[in-house]
Amino acid sequence: IPYGMMVSGHVTPIDHAYFGIKSLSIPKASRTDNDYVSITSPADGVITELGSLGSSTSHRVVINHGCNVFTVYMVLNKPSGVLAESFSKLSNNGYLSLNIPIKAGQEFGLQRDNMLDFNVFDGTQWLSGFANPHAYLTGDTYKPYTADYLPFFTGEIRTVLENSLQRTSAPRIGKIDQDIVGSASGNWFLAGTNGYGGGLVSSYENASTAYFGSAVGKNDYSWSHLAIARHEVDPTQWIFSTGWYKNPNGDASQFLLVVGSGQVATDKLLASSGAVVYNLTQVTYEYPAGTPARVDGSEEAFPVGYKIKGGQAIDSVVIQVNSDNTLSVEIGSAFTTAKRTYTR
Repeated sequence: IPYGMMVSGHVTPIDHAYFGIKSLSIPKASRTDNDYVSITSPADGVITELGSLGSSTSHRVVINHGCNVFTVYMVLNKPSGVLAESFSKLSNNGYLSLNIPIKAGQEFGLQRDNMLDFNVFDGTQWLSGFANPHAYLTGDTYKPYTADYLPFFTGEIRTVLENSLQRTSAPRIGKIDQDIVGSASGNWFLAGTNGYGGGLVSSYENASTAYFGSAVGKNDYSWSHLAIARHEVDPTQWIFSTGWYKNPNGDASQFLLVVGSGQVATDKLLASSGAVVYNLTQVTYEYPAGTPARVDGSEEAFPVGYKIKGGQAIDSVVIQVNSDNTLSVEIGSAFTTAKRTYTR
């Protein structure tokens, strides 16, 4: 699964890909220990971090490969191999700073029960499609360094990866930096908040101690996030992804944004376009012809080349790009005093 998915609290396009391992095609109740897949290092390096994500089957691993290149793995089910001893010392919600050498192909984990998050960060490269990279310093400092991982792999492995990527159009690994200055396209943060971190700017004024994390009283850091971005697999379709749908404390939701006949696409929605009302629908999926039927209880990834389209009508949203490059948004068909303003 390429970079760029928008789902639940991941309101802005995600900076990690996913490996949809084969065991997910087996109903969860039928999986055994024999269904675990060995997770191995893609290159020589040093494991620098092992952390629990609050569950006995969900962990984070960071490998430093040198030259400012890192691979990061999230929701890893079982640290194993070179991490077996460290794992025995890790508690839920725990964190270990490590210095464990690892060779290419050497095992450090086992996976069975969910997709494995994977990304490559390259500190020598900077994504050019973020209008304000500083917005990510308050919560996701790695994000602007998200790299296309395909060129790092040798030919045979790269070919296998490319053949399994769901997205068939370029860039095959997806795109997370979709900001187009002066248009509605890309990532937005509620005015009065400190970017990706989601904290209220007012809480920092005259404060004796600064902190990162969700704003006090909000349900999640992404309560203040908004993305109007192309779907990660089917870039012909736009997704309206919001951290605040009905509940101002945060209730992340994603909808297909329907660009109707004669309407302007959101990457062409400019200040001169005025306020435009779009319909929001559920996302439904279309599989390529000949795709095998999914097994009941399957959690496997959708097939390569699937498409999306609108389903049940959910709501409407009015959007306006302002002359100062802010964005006005309100769920409904007209602006009222409940209108929200977002900035980059």
